[in-house]
Amino acid sequence: MDNNLVITYKFREIKNAISSYLTQVLPPFHITPIMMYALEFLRKHPDCIAVDIANEFGLTRGAITQLLDKLEERDLVVRKPHPTSRRSHLLQVTDKGNALINEILLAYNNKIEQLFKPYTAEELVQLQKLLEKLPL
Repeated sequence: MDNNLVITYKFREIKNAISSYLTQVLPPFHITPIMMYALEFLRKHPDCIAVDIANEFGLTRGAITQLLDKLEERDLVVRKPHPTSRRSHLLQVTDKGNALINEILLAYNNKIEQLFKPYTAEELVQLQKLLEKLPL
């Protein structure tokens, strides 16, 4: 098999494993993957509006409204009046939401680190250098 195909296949396996790890980590936090993705998106894009999340994840406005209602009920997100649009609200992650994201990411990163156990320190340095070359 062509080396590029082998590498591509391995990247897909890694992506699937890492996605699986997230679904394993989330249940104790009583949060779904889409809730986590939305919180992370809002943390990276403060003061965005619901349609921004809908566009990012390919969700309907109704689905986004339900998602935001759940996040707001748990005090993870707050809707604030938009300064120029009466129909939109600015969305922000609350301190509680940020704390939850940090807790989840700590657990998630600890789970991902299990992938690195078989490697020596030198191999991890080499892997890091190779990954840094990826155009992401």
